Amino acid sequence: MNKFSLPLCFLLCFHSLIFSQTDCSNIGFELGNISGWSLSRGTLTDDGTKTVYGTEVSGADHKIVNISEGYDAKITQDKISVVSGSNYAIRLGSDTEGGSYHRLKTSFNVTADNALFQYKFAVMLANDRQGHTDFQKPGFNIQITDQNGNQLACSYFDVQLSTPGSTATFKSQTYTNGTIEYKDWTTGAINLSNYIGQRINIQVTAHGCTKRTHFGYAYFDAQCLKAEIKANAVCPDENGFMTFSAPDGFAQYTWNTGATTSSITVKPTLGDKLWVKVLPLASLDKTCELQLKYELKYQHVYNTIDSTICEGESVTVDSKKYKTTGIYTINISRQGICDSTITLKLQVTALTRYSNVVSLCSGKTLSVGSKTYNSTGIYVDTLQRAGKCDSIVTNYLTIVDVDISLEQSDFNLVTGDKAFLKTIAHSTGNYQYTWVPPIDLACATCSETWVTPSQSRQYKVYVVSQDNTSCRDTGTVNIAVRRCDIVILPNAFSPNLDNHNDYYFAYASGCVKQIKSMKIYNRWGELIFWKENLSPTDQTSGWDGTYKGVLAEVGSYAYQLEVELNNGLINNQSGAFVLMR
Repeated sequence: MNKFSLPLCFLLCFHSLIFSQTDCSNIGFELGNISGWSLSRGTLTDDGTKTVYGTEVSGADHKIVNISEGYDAKITQDKISVVSGSNYAIRLGSDTEGGSYHRLKTSFNVTADNALFQYKFAVMLANDRQGHTDFQKPGFNIQITDQNGNQLACSYFDVQLSTPGSTATFKSQTYTNGTIEYKDWTTGAINLSNYIGQRINIQVTAHGCTKRTHFGYAYFDAQCLKAEIKANAVCPDENGFMTFSAPDGFAQYTWNTGATTSSITVKPTLGDKLWVKVLPLASLDKTCELQLKYELKYQHVYNTIDSTICEGESVTVDSKKYKTTGIYTINISRQGICDSTITLKLQVTALTRYSNVVSLCSGKTLSVGSKTYNSTGIYVDTLQRAGKCDSIVTNYLTIVDVDISLEQSDFNLVTGDKAFLKTIAHSTGNYQYTWVPPIDLACATCSETWVTPSQSRQYKVYVVSQDNTSCRDTGTVNIAVRRCDIVILPNAFSPNLDNHNDYYFAYASGCVKQIKSMKIYNRWGELIFWKENLSPTDQTSGWDGTYKGVLAEVGSYAYQLEVELNNGLINNQSGAFVLMR
């Protein structure tokens, strides 16, 4: 089992002013080094009945560890942090072999503000299965002496393995040639109130076995505290309760309320006296018991709160919310125990407000923070700013739609004809129209216009919103213009009495008065058809494909025309065509 003992004979603490502290400033290695501490080591043997510590020499196996280093590497079945509750700690002792001890020492002056010495440790001790006797096994101890080297009552903590090994206070993990007996972080404390004004000495020792095979090491941390009961607040909360805490690190707590925890929550009245008896971790001896007292006295507390908040937020004092800039005096009474006068200096920072008038073309979107908008409307968004008050952005959004088409986009005209170009708006807006090219147009900037083209031409109309000139649409008109004096004849016809293409006929425009004469010749130049004064609109006035009452042969034929125009001019035209059946 593990053996906790108060030794009959104490080792005198090695003390040097070179390695001492006056104010506990680095008692917990928070400077990241061993400043204020001394390190020593020596051989560890036994005389057959007890452990023998050899002569001390300077230096010891150690390492300053920090919280970022995680967990102890040897203990795998549990996670044991190398630091507990602070930023730094020290690992003392060898983690590979025995046969030596490693010691850590310091001293400091005791004052009313540091009269409670609190320490923490985690221990890893390698244990053989059968070979070693108890005094040959690894161990760990903490010893505190006064400035004369006298052991302080209730201050000595010692653990040394014994056969067969672990008890309920230690856990066991299988290891080479035995086990590792380990204890997770444990907190202890000792009251130094009787030594105020004196210098006390701290000595921490970790050692392996006396036979050089089994290691022993520990993690250690410490701090100096005030020996007192602490209230969590000056005044009770709104329900009249207060929490009182005794220092951590004692084995037993006994409050006059009957509670046995390190902290209690009670509903006190003025003049109540609280006390707690605490027993150090190293002993259950009632003579080591320490009693701490707290008397509840009337207090009037004056506090000033300077607060800056953003518009829409509030500060709550005594269940009342304050939202506007000003200086407020709040008087609070708690169970006759405490009166509190709070001066609240509140500054409310107005939210930054922006407004924008935005015009977008149809199909575009407005992005504000994580939101997008694509329709006309008024949008108000709150944007968060890191470290600053929010901004309120109001966007007056107009979506401009320009959507037009043309009533007719293709025309076939003859010279002198007119066409009516008309746009159709499928959207509402104030538009500007531009026809390009602005030739032969009655109005080049109107939504509709007459055109009398002198030749075939393509017109484009550009429609631009006057509300947003980047929003526009385009239309295209194609106009084909034929010459008025041209007569068109087919290059083939089939006179087979099916009422389709049965006559060879001259098609003419409206400016042709008549076909003054039409002559048709066969391939040998023989005139086989001759007719005068043909109507340019009556196809039956053309050749029916017969000669002397008999159907003409299939083949090529030639024609000659005299065309009389409305203005009296005569044009001659000739060509060839094919008769088909």
